[in-house]
Amino acid sequence: MSLKILVLEDEVLIAEMVKMYLGESGHEVVDICISYEEGVQAFEEHNPDLVILDIHLYGEKSGIDFARYIHGHANRVPYIFLTSQHSRPVFDQALDTTPMAYLTKPIKKEALWTSVETAVKLFKENNSPRQEIFSVSDGYNNHQIQMDEIVYVKSEHVYSIVHLTKDRKLSVRLPISQFLEKLNHSSFFQCHRSFVINTLFVSNWNNKTVNLGGVEIPISRSKKEQFSSLMKSG
Repeated sequence: MSLKILVLEDEVLIAEMVKMYLGESGHEVVDICISYEEGVQAFEEHNPDLVILDIHLYGEKSGIDFARYIHGHANRVPYIFLTSQHSRPVFDQALDTTPMAYLTKPIKKEALWTSVETAVKLFKENNSPRQEIFSVSDGYNNHQIQMDEIVYVKSEHVYSIVHLTKDRKLSVRLPISQFLEKLNHSSFFQCHRSFVINTLFVSNWNNKTVNLGGVEIPISRSKKEQFSSLMKSG
């Protein structure tokens, strides 16, 4: 995995050493900045995957200030502190910004490599959307299914037939109206008295039908305007 990395370090020799070490492990240093202001400009220009920050930077603002800037940015990325600061109050301030790692100088390349890989992995795990689990029973067994596996639900008398990804289906003894209440999720829409669809699977639609990856589902006349507005707003 090759990463684009931004380095904020006011000691040029150390910055070049970090760049060399990162290059040896296949990563690209997109820029080296010595101040907060330079860092902001480079961050906006390069959209890095990770930032390595010295706490002490040239100018009034510090690496801790830059960490706070990253936290408030729409394109939030992981960052690692690299510093010679050993002051407990400074260390506590740095930790309060929740960095993915904290390295002290002099830097060892093996520690740098490990910290970079760990930081990216932890950041992805902590920021990945959680899968929403839906629990249903077929009368004999209980099933745990993910919301994004449900393509559509068809009513058959007192049963709801749940059509899942990979051509799987599940029969649940529950009227479709109650099933929809149990789902209680914005991506599901009852387009017909006999059908509830997951709008995330919609390929195309017209005034009469909606296509879910090759499956044609009818749209009730009373539902077509609401459905069209929902899809256009999404």
